Amino acid sequence: MSISRRDLFVAGAGLVAAGGCARIANSARRQSRDLGYRSPSGTESERLLNRLTFGWSSQEEHTFQELGKEQYLESQLRATFPEPLELTLQVQSLDAIRLQAVELMEIPRARVVEQLQSAAILRATYSPNQLKERMVDFWSNHFNIYSGKADGAFFKGNEEEQIVRKFALGKFPEMLKSMTKSPSMLVYLDNQLNFKGHPNENFARELLELHSLGIDGGYTQKDIQEVARCLTGWAMETRFLRPKGSFRFDEERHDLGAKVVLGVKIPSGGGLSDGEAVLDLLANHPSTAKHLARKLVTHFTGGRHEELEKKVATQYANTGGDISAMMRVIVHAPELTNGPTKLRRPFDYLVACLRRSNAETDGGLALQTELRKMGQLLYDWPLPDGYPVDQVSWATNMLPRWQFAYNLAHGKIKETSVPNEYLKVEGRQLLARRLASPEFQVV
Repeated sequence: MSISRRDLFVAGAGLVAAGGCARIANSARRQSRDLGYRSPSGTESERLLNRLTFGWSSQEEHTFQELGKEQYLESQLRATFPEPLELTLQVQSLDAIRLQAVELMEIPRARVVEQLQSAAILRATYSPNQLKERMVDFWSNHFNIYSGKADGAFFKGNEEEQIVRKFALGKFPEMLKSMTKSPSMLVYLDNQLNFKGHPNENFARELLELHSLGIDGGYTQKDIQEVARCLTGWAMETRFLRPKGSFRFDEERHDLGAKVVLGVKIPSGGGLSDGEAVLDLLANHPSTAKHLARKLVTHFTGGRHEELEKKVATQYANTGGDISAMMRVIVHAPELTNGPTKLRRPFDYLVACLRRSNAETDGGLALQTELRKMGQLLYDWPLPDGYPVDQVSWATNMLPRWQFAYNLAHGKIKETSVPNEYLKVEGRQLLARRLASPEFQVV
């Protein structure tokens, strides 16, 4: 069996990423982090941190106390905390983050997905810009793409870096437009099969129901059909000697006739501008503001708060869909810390355990196996609605969580460990019980 130069490069890069960078990063973290356990105060600040971040940690508490509540919140809203060099190096060593989609196609799909998940776990665990990471997770779920369909795994990394992370606290209309032209989204929702005379409604339906107006947003089946006509010819570039994997508008496949969407007439002969007009209409529609406000408020407070939702929706309208402005209303709302408890989803729980215990990890396959057992392996939900947000969906699979808590505390997860300095204070048995407790399962 022959081995190509590319295979050697990939293998070598994998060893560096998994071994060298991970060891250097963890060594740097040990030197920079306070490893002594400090029990959280049990006050409003602890709950605030648990809801705005991926979980309380001694370092997060220290930053919060040092800056004060107002400055801390503003820094989180602007994502201005400097990223640790060790985290940046560790993430950038991953091919799935560093390379373009067409280059990644030379690498086994499973390895690409593994690296994407490693990057997400590492950032959620170690980034000081915790609110941004929470928003990245929120939007990645909102615009869910299944990595197992077609070439989704190879395009997901570029989409996460160039769209989701870029606009996580930016302008929603810009994110919506970029996502609608995303090759991975176009392929995932079958828009390459949408052309004049034979419209495919799949993308149009999810665009209205999930991405913008919401299921009760006031659109009709006729609107779905008209939006599908507006998006005919929107596809991924696959032609020879063209920038493969980029957005392509195929004018020959586009329906040039007049359309009417949500009562607004779109004249004939518009071409690419037909779809762009639809996106402008959706981004500025009151139902989009209401839908996003409801999702954000529920996600962060654990329940419905109609008055708060109205304030957030108003902020959307007043700022042209500025996400950080919407979140500013939520982070200062009393409902954030006074709302009902909610069960942590598996990804949130796993990262919260790592943060609470000051764990060192490479975010690799062994840790991802634990997440798979808990039921929320990233980028693995096949439906466009994203992983469930209701608590009932997760409350029936608690045994893998308890096993994970035990495995983490007792050093049974490869390339993931709790520092000895921490265990001298906490103890393995006490740590396992604490992480598995009902109190830790909720925020």
